Amino acid sequence: KKFRQTLRMQRQQQKHLNKYSHKNLRAVKVFTALFNQIKENIMKIKYNGIADAAARFVEKEQLKNRSLWKLTADQFANCPDDEDLGWRGEYWGKLMRGACETYLYTRDEELYEILTESVEQLLFYQDEEGRISTYSKEAEFQGWDMWGRKYVLMGLISYYNICREEEKKRKVIQSAERHLDYIMAHVGKESGKKKITETSDIWQGINSSSILEPVVLLYRIVHEKKYLDFAAYIVDCGGAREFNIFEAAYQNELYPYEYPVVKAYELMSCFEGLLEYSLVVKEEKWQIAVKNFVAKLLESERTVVGGLGCKNELLDHGSLMQSGTKYDGIMLETCVSVTWMRLLRRMYYFTGDIKYIDEIERTEFNILYGSVNFEKAVCGEETRFDEPYYRQVYDRYTADKDGCIPAFDSYSPLSSNIRGRAVGGFKAMEENQAFCGCCIAIGAAGTALVPLLGTEVQDRLVRMNLYMPGKLEFLIDSVPVQMEIKTKYPANGEIRMKLSMTQEVWFETELRIPEFSRTCRLTVRTAENNEDTVLPEAEKYFSLKRTWKDGDEIVLNLDMNPRILWGMENPEDADSARRMAVLYGPLVLAREKRLEEKEGTIMDCRKEEALNRPLKIENTRKALSYDLKKKYQCLFDVTIGEETFLMVDYASAGKTWRRDTEMEVWLQTK
Repeated sequence: KKFRQTLRMQRQQQKHLNKYSHKNLRAVKVFTALFNQIKENIMKIKYNGIADAAARFVEKEQLKNRSLWKLTADQFANCPDDEDLGWRGEYWGKLMRGACETYLYTRDEELYEILTESVEQLLFYQDEEGRISTYSKEAEFQGWDMWGRKYVLMGLISYYNICREEEKKRKVIQSAERHLDYIMAHVGKESGKKKITETSDIWQGINSSSILEPVVLLYRIVHEKKYLDFAAYIVDCGGAREFNIFEAAYQNELYPYEYPVVKAYELMSCFEGLLEYSLVVKEEKWQIAVKNFVAKLLESERTVVGGLGCKNELLDHGSLMQSGTKYDGIMLETCVSVTWMRLLRRMYYFTGDIKYIDEIERTEFNILYGSVNFEKAVCGEETRFDEPYYRQVYDRYTADKDGCIPAFDSYSPLSSNIRGRAVGGFKAMEENQAFCGCCIAIGAAGTALVPLLGTEVQDRLVRMNLYMPGKLEFLIDSVPVQMEIKTKYPANGEIRMKLSMTQEVWFETELRIPEFSRTCRLTVRTAENNEDTVLPEAEKYFSLKRTWKDGDEIVLNLDMNPRILWGMENPEDADSARRMAVLYGPLVLAREKRLEEKEGTIMDCRKEEALNRPLKIENTRKALSYDLKKKYQCLFDVTIGEETFLMVDYASAGKTWRRDTEMEVWLQTK
């Protein structure tokens, strides 16, 4: 019975897909793949390892905290943002989007119940005109009001996509329409309406223009032309008040850090929306614009650990500036990193290009998991707050039994420094008894993305995008297939995938061979103990097309390729080119103070000497306590020439948010 239901569902979705051109078919998977495979139980996934641990940690410590949901929804009861034109309206929708995607992975019934309750609470605050805002009518459509309304719309659409009750789905989507209808009644090109780029005097209005994405998503659901017309209007306005960011990307003459507005998070959000719009209207020009924009970011902004923006939250030619010796401020905002991962995922679904998965993996294993507050650290004396009284609000709320210790850090250091230096997007609430932050609210959208993207199953194709230990269950031609994955990746490069099934079945398996793995080895071992071995090329999917039998095993040995990356030549900072970073597979390694036997991290050799010395990385043989060892995913003895020192994976470093775990990636040579 279940299988017949599955087939009916697939036929219905195929009718929907047929409306799109073949060129855009991959991109439609952004909206169908997860729901095809997971929501309807065609594929069951249960990973373990850090990806699973991060998603479940965030679910337990943040997303199941009812007081946090009440706090963020209650902001719509009054008008708390009138006073400072703030962004308290963003928190609920950000949390809801990440929570819904987390639910798609964990399928936790308690979480579903909590989300349903929170949606009902939010809708209670929607007024007769359809408004859901933290601004009053007298103060609306300025500051961060449209940004907050964008995330309300995003949150409602996210819940709609997981909702199982038809009546609730109808109620939620009608509320989303009323919410957007009110905005469209006051914002637009018609006389008496406010231009969208004039609804905020911050960053030339790109924060407001980023509502483009949920507008298009709502159109995809209800197919009301007025919403597509509004999306076209947003695109025509160019994103920014005095500069057309979309045309600039299409012309491809400037790097994004050369735009007159360089706020990384909001810029990328606008291009997420532009890609969705271009796929609906089948406008190749805007697809080219998004490709150009992402290519320029990869060339000029992407850092060794994967994120963007090495000066505050701004694009600043980060690929050059990341090894700099003169800037000591915050960098690599978590909001930027998660949005970057989401934009890369869209580009992968649109193009099928493996390079976007490689970049997601880089950011995942370094910045994303580095930001997850597994040790439940709290900010220390060195943490910077924008307002002096914010410190008291922070201390009060994190100590309260009904409070919430942040599940995410907001910024990631590269030069010698600590985590927990600031709480991004901090706003006090409930008469200074509580707070939330932008990075705290967005992080779950990153930790959910990874396990959901890990494996794709479609028809007779099983594609392995990200390697995580665990079990997968899926159907191929009505035959139940189980794949058990055993690996310690990325601590080493061996991945073993064993198949179990009741009868033999033909299907294609595609395995991602990462860019760094130059000499990998793949072996298929059959149940009869026969072996076939090949040497796949890097930066490609390797395809295995065959009839599989119970007991067959795939063994992939990736070359982790230990290597050194040197800082780029910078005429204004000569020492930055004398800094080096150590890489191992997708991992960036870091030195950490509590593991050092001596002060200082300057190398005992000159750059010219280090260039000619061999690099060796192996599991540490140093005598460390069990309690200390378990705090790290990887502990390596790194040898360059005659010097050996201890390094750890970047994500495990600095987790106390104090000087005792001061950390650095870029090592200075003499």
